[in-house]
Amino acid sequence: MSDNSDKLITTEIKRRKVTYYLTSEEDLHNVKNNSLLGDIFSILASVTAGGIISVILTRATGIQLGQQTTNVLDILLKVFICGSVIFACFAVYFHCQSFITIKKIKGSGAVKSLINADQEEVIEAKKTGKENIPKEPRLKIIKAEYWTQKVRLDVTEELRKLIVNYKLETIASNAIKSDPDINTVKKLTIEYKFDGITITKEFTEGDKVIIP
Repeated sequence: MSDNSDKLITTEIKRRKVTYYLTSEEDLHNVKNNSLLGDIFSILASVTAGGIISVILTRATGIQLGQQTTNVLDILLKVFICGSVIFACFAVYFHCQSFITIKKIKGSGAVKSLINADQEEVIEAKKTGKENIPKEPRLKIIKAEYWTQKVRLDVTEELRKLIVNYKLETIASNAIKSDPDINTVKKLTIEYKFDGITITKEFTEGDKVIIP
């Protein structure tokens, strides 16, 4: 029975994307107060609107009412109409203020957290009108050649693989890739970028290479 149940039950883990907005305690306080006041005035507007309906229905029933009662109903109708309009205006105002503050918070910046299927978290920071571009590695091999006057051998990828903790250490020799020109002294020319500065260095076969 348990074997059949295991076959029927399947699990699926989906990615979850969470956005954190940059804000201040004052902005959060304003959103809370404006939303609360907007809700209160919305309730009051609803109550007064209910009063308007009640007065209208009372007068529409056709029941013979005394002049004094009719006068009271007229006064109540005017009060309810004025109250309903005023409360509705306040409700709209405070809700608009709340939305304006929220829009301001969203415009100030955000941090997005994305967890993929391998449970790796990628953080992407954004500012108003800009995206935070990931920084390049401190050490980047742009181009590297192991060469003689006759032959040039591209060893860029080979040297990139030798970088450890933003540092390259090796020997300028055929062991990097192969011997492009047998029985001839080779040169190793490396063009690299370190902390945004582009530098070119040249080594002779057998030299120890340390970059930077």
